[in-house]
Amino acid sequence: MVEAHSRAGAASEAAVSVPITPEAVERRPLREVATVLVRESRGTPAFTVRGYLHAGGIRDPEGREGLALLTASLLTRGTARYTSERLALTLDSLGASLNVRADVEGVSFGVRCLAEDAALLLDMLAEVLIHPTFPPAEIEKQRAKLITGIREARHDTRAVADRAFRAAAFPAGHPYHRSLEGEEETVAALTRDALVDFHRRWYRPNGAALAVVGDVRADQVLARLDHAFAAWQPAPPDGPPAVPAASPGSSVQRRTESIPGKTQADIVLGVPGFSRTSADYYPAMMADLILGRLGLMGRLGATVRDEEGLAYYVYSQAQAGVLAGPWTVRAGVNPKNVERAVAGIVREIEGLRQEPVRGGELEDARDYLIGSLAVRLETDAGIAQALLEIELFGLGLDYLLRYPGLIRAVTPEQIGAAARRYLSLDGYTVAVASPA
Repeated sequence: MVEAHSRAGAASEAAVSVPITPEAVERRPLREVATVLVRESRGTPAFTVRGYLHAGGIRDPEGREGLALLTASLLTRGTARYTSERLALTLDSLGASLNVRADVEGVSFGVRCLAEDAALLLDMLAEVLIHPTFPPAEIEKQRAKLITGIREARHDTRAVADRAFRAAAFPAGHPYHRSLEGEEETVAALTRDALVDFHRRWYRPNGAALAVVGDVRADQVLARLDHAFAAWQPAPPDGPPAVPAASPGSSVQRRTESIPGKTQADIVLGVPGFSRTSADYYPAMMADLILGRLGLMGRLGATVRDEEGLAYYVYSQAQAGVLAGPWTVRAGVNPKNVERAVAGIVREIEGLRQEPVRGGELEDARDYLIGSLAVRLETDAGIAQALLEIELFGLGLDYLLRYPGLIRAVTPEQIGAAARRYLSLDGYTVAVASPA
């Protein structure tokens, strides 16, 4: 088994080293404050862009939650040159896609098309990001969709448990304390002027990154980007928003929500975790794998679900971005098994803290992390996303060359230390949404 793991690991490491190296990527500034990375790929006649802007829910003013999400949803709903219908018909006729999506920390955008249509799609992308018109009729359509989603979430045990967990685990004013979607009343009160102002202020090139992969020449792509984004004006320097510190509490917090008409209970148990740039990132991610993601969902799946039959599903998930996101265990259970399931989850966390590695878990976790990255890099979209993450987190264009060594250097002692540092059994939060 060890020999098989070694062969798989060696093969994965070789694959990882191929797509992105300092020599293979052209990195240039755009509008002086943004960055473009281009990786020429001659395998298929395709063109892919992945990009990121610092215009996510973290920028929502208090009382205007949902503003970032609504703004992003409207960028493809009408611009100075395109109506919503014309934009959709043009993309459809080309077999292309163009999307913009907000999350808590930022806004992701992307393009996929044939390489022969790259110039047109870059022009369309710039048009969408720089010149949206926020037509009133489209605002009302998107507002109605967002409010409908908020109402539906009130009757979803997973969504209710997640919202209750974040509200209790993170302090007021923290981006993970509140909902990206906002509340029904905050979304209903958003005006067109608020959307226009949010776009004017935050949809700027400052700190933005674009990763381009395709059957194109880097110099031609860079020249086209300079032309397409010539009107994209940088904003005055502005520091990151103030975010209150988040850490496990001094005692266990319990939140329970009741939803009439349901038959399943959902549990979210966890703590504020770690950021992508934390020194604990690799050991903590391996701890998360071993706890509840590896194979059929790690130790949690093997015991709480399979051996004890206490959960329909159970897994762990650490969200590590620019901010330290939640590190949670999530489970769906029969309402009568809630307390036993919570006890089982706590027992497995304690086991990880005391015995971080058993049997072949360390090699399995290492091979999974190295091999799964190799799989991601088999597509242009995966390469573009990897380039984007490398740029956003300052990892360096030699990162993929170093990555297997970083993973294989993680020790059981480091995994245990990360589990004990973050997965506090004295100050975790558990939220349960169950039938009334």
